[in-house]
Amino acid sequence: MKNTPITFNWRIIWYSILIWFLSFVISGFVVLPWFYLVLPVVVFWTTVYFFKKSERSFAAGLKVSIFWFIAIAIMSFAELIGPYYFNFQIYFSDLRNILLFPLILLVPVIYSLFLENSNLKRTTK
Repeated sequence: MKNTPITFNWRIIWYSILIWFLSFVISGFVVLPWFYLVLPVVVFWTTVYFFKKSERSFAAGLKVSIFWFIAIAIMSFAELIGPYYFNFQIYFSDLRNILLFPLILLVPVIYSLFLENSNLKRTTK
């Protein structure tokens, strides 16, 4: 097995904070039925912008997805400690909090899979 050094990428951290902050801001200003349409669009375009200057493979998408999920889960837990004062019932009854996590896990993985598939089609032609 090849030993690869662990690199620290500020860009991945910045985009996880950006997605968490945008979801927090959107949940405060967008009326609830429209939130379910606006948040996926924001997460998708943030993912597209991230992968413009990043590796476009499925492994990179999976790595980014898992890191974003962990970082946003930590920041959401910090949010739970703050304004909700450990009231798990209020936090989990708000479906806006539950929608964010599947989006964070699925959008980068599906988008990177799409990018890798389109790159394979280009090389075979």
